[in-house]
Amino acid sequence: MNRSIILSLLALLLLTVACGDEKDVFIIKGKLNNLGGQPLYALYETHDGIAIDTLMPQDGKIEMRGEAAELTPIQLYDHTWQPYMRLYMSNGERVEIEGDAQHKYEIKMKGSHLNRDLWKLICKNNEIFTAAYTSGSNRDRGFESVEKYDQNTTRLDSVLIDYIKHHQGNKLSSVLIGDYLLRYNNFAFCDSLWNRLDEDAQIPYIASTMERLRKELSFVSDNKKLPYLRYLSDGDSLLFVNPRSSKATLLCIWSADSRQANSWRKELIKYANQYDKKKLQVVALSFDRDTALWHKIIKNDSTHIVDLWGDAIYTSKTLKNHQVTRMPVYMLADSLGNILVRTSQLPDSDIDIQIDSLFTRHQYKIEQPIFKP
Repeated sequence: MNRSIILSLLALLLLTVACGDEKDVFIIKGKLNNLGGQPLYALYETHDGIAIDTLMPQDGKIEMRGEAAELTPIQLYDHTWQPYMRLYMSNGERVEIEGDAQHKYEIKMKGSHLNRDLWKLICKNNEIFTAAYTSGSNRDRGFESVEKYDQNTTRLDSVLIDYIKHHQGNKLSSVLIGDYLLRYNNFAFCDSLWNRLDEDAQIPYIASTMERLRKELSFVSDNKKLPYLRYLSDGDSLLFVNPRSSKATLLCIWSADSRQANSWRKELIKYANQYDKKKLQVVALSFDRDTALWHKIIKNDSTHIVDLWGDAIYTSKTLKNHQVTRMPVYMLADSLGNILVRTSQLPDSDIDIQIDSLFTRHQYKIEQPIFKP
């Protein structure tokens, strides 16, 4: 066999191996100027857990290879671990980005329609996306008012909903529902949008999330009743709260070990100040690791809030029985302990409507709780 044939066979073999390798991985690469020698970080889920890759620039060039058997979100962060860009990859896919790292929304992207369409939507509405993200981050740190956060979130929601309604056969609509629009307090609406998507547009990992939330947010007989409230009081003695002591009970299950704890208290205080305790008893049940921070938060509170503390935040049967996966959770119950409304934030119009109804009727009956975790 002459030398030219051997070289041709070797070249063909190398090409075959290279192509085979790329089918088993996804690739993100590109040229980003002005990174200042700082890396980007990529975080994503694998079958073994969470993977973190470092994209260290070489003359502005970055590249990473990873494995994802199914379509998987890959979150890129800058060197300060602030979210930079979100891509959706599976084995065999390739995305290339190019531009000025300091002008993120001018970066050009090559790759699948899903990633290009998402990036195009974000760049077109970059001010709205940025305002919503910044507002959410500031709210978590207590620097943003609820009204401002709601305003920015509503603006972004309208952009997402408009796209979803006009692209029901596009996988991007699935992404926008599951990763951008979905929250505990709007699950029912998101579920209705999800069910309108074409079946082949429903991405498997988001479908799993939707199914999990359906089960989590469905009422069963065990949790239609207010939890048995016999816990440690602020006077460090056991106290039992009886729903029959008032016409209604507003319970907040919360954690003092949170940056937003004070804002939750402020909303409860409004109800405690507005109603006589014989009409509405306001109960704040805190599940914290110890009582020190809890005492600090409730210290010098002169309102009629009934403060209780429960140990073992991660193993509490109360949290498990009532499927409390995040806090706060608010429950409004009648004098028999039947839960009328459950929600994740105050103020809530359904809470107000049901309270007024309880106080103006001699008898009250509700067939199905209003459940909005």
